[in-house]
Amino acid sequence: MKPYYLIASFPTLILGEPPPLTPEKLVDQCRPLLDAAERAELEGVLEGRMHTLTSDFARRWRICDTTIRNAIARARAGRLGVEPAAFLRPQEGFDAFAETAVADAFTKPGPLDRELAIDRFRWQFLDEVAFADPFSFTAVLAYATKLRMALRWAGMKAEAGRGNLKERVEEIEGLPVAAGQA
Repeated sequence: MKPYYLIASFPTLILGEPPPLTPEKLVDQCRPLLDAAERAELEGVLEGRMHTLTSDFARRWRICDTTIRNAIARARAGRLGVEPAAFLRPQEGFDAFAETAVADAFTKPGPLDRELAIDRFRWQFLDEVAFADPFSFTAVLAYATKLRMALRWAGMKAEAGRGNLKERVEEIEGLPVAAGQA
């Protein structure tokens, strides 16, 4: 697939701003140019089913994501003074850039700032993947992944966050206290 005009027509996505299209519209735009396997892969990316997908892009994304998650686990374990091994997932290789990005993110003042810094690193990874062959199906999948990220950030609202926090606090307050912990 080399749909130059299609990929060139995709609107720019900016992390933290509402995206100018929906996942459904992206699939509709791509549908005439994709075979059934490519369409299934694109829909899987947009539905967040990376773990079930078979493309090289999905494999690379899983490696990147695992590397980042392991770096986060090591950073959190270091802050808590615990051994991280129990929280690490098997990963291929080592990425010093991911380790540095996570370490830099953990210097941010709050959890939202940290999460945004880490997602910016993910976004950069997607830009690099797409740049390698900007008019390929891989570039379409990278764009779809960025669209999911943009939608996630656009959906973050202070009111919803406070509501989620309130629910979690109420949930925790309702748990029975173990003997000796009261």
